[in-house]
Amino acid sequence: MGCRHSRHSRGKRVEKVEEAELETLDKEGRILEGNHEEAGQVLQTSNAQEKDALSDCVQEAKASLQNTCARHVPPQEATQAKMNKVDGSILSRLYRNHIQDYGSPGPFWEQELESLHHVIEMKNERIHELEKQLFLLEMLRQLRKDLLQDLEKESQNGHCCSRRRSH
Repeated sequence: MGCRHSRHSRGKRVEKVEEAELETLDKEGRILEGNHEEAGQVLQTSNAQEKDALSDCVQEAKASLQNTCARHVPPQEATQAKMNKVDGSILSRLYRNHIQDYGSPGPFWEQELESLHHVIEMKNERIHELEKQLFLLEMLRQLRKDLLQDLEKESQNGHCCSRRRSH
């Protein structure tokens, strides 16, 4: 009988030791979960701050780019005005040469040709305005693409760091 009592008390001791170990492991697991959760919140806060900073940087870059473009537009417009004058003078010269060679087509046709000449000039100006807008949009698209790539790299770096911390 003494042997049975001894086995029974050993079994209870083993159970108590196992329960204590389980409680310790449970506490350690909760501590690790808390640490992991806290680290995740720190990373989220850090990412949000970094996103805000990058957003501000994008706005500054965009404003700087618009200022740069604004500085380049007046010289471009002056050049465009000169080109329009040159185009106008070429068309006028061709028209005058045509009148000299073939005579005047009459007041009605002269007025029609003059109207067409003005329409051509207006269309040329519109084309150049659209080209300028396209150039600005292309610059902004490239800037946006570069910034998105930078954000993706930063995000990937942040995920790598969080994975390392969790393991």
